[in-house]
Amino acid sequence: MDNSTILSMLGIGLLAGAIGSAEAATATVEAFENATVQPGGVRGGASGLAFFNIEGSANGNFASYGVARFDGAAIKSELDATYGAGAWAIEDVSVELVQSNAGFTTDGSVSVAYTGDDVTSILEGSSPLAYPLDGEFADAVTLTGYTFNEVATGTLETYTLPDLGALWADLLAGDVITLLFIDNDATVAATYAGYSNFDYAGPTLSVTAAPVPLPAGLGLLGAPLVMLARGRRSRA
Repeated sequence: MDNSTILSMLGIGLLAGAIGSAEAATATVEAFENATVQPGGVRGGASGLAFFNIEGSANGNFASYGVARFDGAAIKSELDATYGAGAWAIEDVSVELVQSNAGFTTDGSVSVAYTGDDVTSILEGSSPLAYPLDGEFADAVTLTGYTFNEVATGTLETYTLPDLGALWADLLAGDVITLLFIDNDATVAATYAGYSNFDYAGPTLSVTAAPVPLPAGLGLLGAPLVMLARGRRSRA
């Protein structure tokens, strides 16, 4: 194979690589911990991990807010493998929840917030948390709100999380992500699958990313190579 052919192939390969890498990719990770925080503390037993509830104050001892933690390092590793370390940018972040309804499930308003507190335990027996929020997670930033509407068990809900607070920065750094799910209505009882649910996925974080744009002109790198190859042929 002569040099002109090699240069032509290299130019075509560079152009094809630039076009192919422009496609967005999505990485997802299920929560590795989730908690339903009630007046008596974190809900215990198998149900405390298999289910994830947000219930307003009218539900008495069952009133609760939810906490979910996600492995940001796993998302970063997947996107690094796709694009290269530091070669991607976030386009969209969302959280997915699967309804796991009960007789007490009731429609109502819920907020999703980000907190940088990835240390406070949310495990039964070691967590200091109790409903309602009262000074805990003081840095919490509300990302979005939605109205929970009971449909059917197994229904997937997806909510976009904007670039507020340090959420996206934490994802780029591969840090743990902690989200809070807070009741806005006294009567709401939103019921979801937890991470150890036998039938459905627990809270799941989804991150869509795309390659960082190439510097101006770099995408045309193949053109000079092809021209060089043609020049070599004309002198042969």
